[in-house]
Amino acid sequence: MAIITISRQIGSLGDELAEFLADKLSCGVISRQYALDNFFGELPSGVIERLNESAKFFMSPIKGNDVTYKDVLMERLEEMCADKRREGENVIVLGLGGSVIFGNDPYVINLRVTASDKTRIGRITKRYNVDLLEAEQIVTIGDRKHKRFVSTLFEQDLNDGNLYDLTFNTDYMSVNECAAVVLALIKERDLANRIREEVQESSAEDHQTESVVFKNETEAEFAHILDMYKIEWKYEPKTFPIEWDSEGNVKMAFSPDFYLPKFDTYLELTTMDQKYVTTKNKKLRMVRELYPGTNIRIVYKKDFVELVERLKQFDI
Repeated sequence: MAIITISRQIGSLGDELAEFLADKLSCGVISRQYALDNFFGELPSGVIERLNESAKFFMSPIKGNDVTYKDVLMERLEEMCADKRREGENVIVLGLGGSVIFGNDPYVINLRVTASDKTRIGRITKRYNVDLLEAEQIVTIGDRKHKRFVSTLFEQDLNDGNLYDLTFNTDYMSVNECAAVVLALIKERDLANRIREEVQESSAEDHQTESVVFKNETEAEFAHILDMYKIEWKYEPKTFPIEWDSEGNVKMAFSPDFYLPKFDTYLELTTMDQKYVTTKNKKLRMVRELYPGTNIRIVYKKDFVELVERLKQFDI
């Protein structure tokens, strides 16, 4: 499931990226035109023209109501995206200040698509069959109106990088390349959100936002091996409480070293003597009992050494 907002400069290929992603994700695009056609009911042509021409008019109250067009816009966007999320469907919000409205939502990916003035002016000359001076004016007016819309409705600067998870410069990046990055991010974000939900449900600890600092060289070496084989991994993404005291305080917990998303499997490395492995095996059994369906296993010293030696034969 993906909710994506796209803020774009005119001539930056932002609209093309939205269309490409919509095709790949089999979803619709909520654009300005879609909002005007579906969010406000039947509007007189004069009102539609005012909404198209003036950002300030969005702050006006709707006739016979205390709410403004901005209020309705935000409410309908939030409702639609919430419905899509519950149904497990994808949706793309193109413009409309989406990155501001959904800025604090971990289930939303906020994108900004830009390009240099020279590149954008060149694209506009071809798109509208105009000369360079006319294209420059089109870009200038487009940028000014876009910036005014976001600042008027949300008191935010659309050029603030903090509003976006990713910013693309399409001077040399194609739509295909941008989309490939976004699709990879969607996969990672879905996984992160699933782990976050599991953590909340089990009262476990979420380590996902912490930078990876391995406890020993063995873990670092194992991570390197996974990387060489292009096996996706997460380092200690989850802690499983397995023993509580009489007041409900967690006395014992188990944090497997690695999680392999592709195999939905947790791995705990051990290069210790056998007498110390018994404790890990006990914890592993308790995790399986308390968290049914959790795939977890121990990688023993012998297995790890054999794996390393086997890989060394290939000079990797």
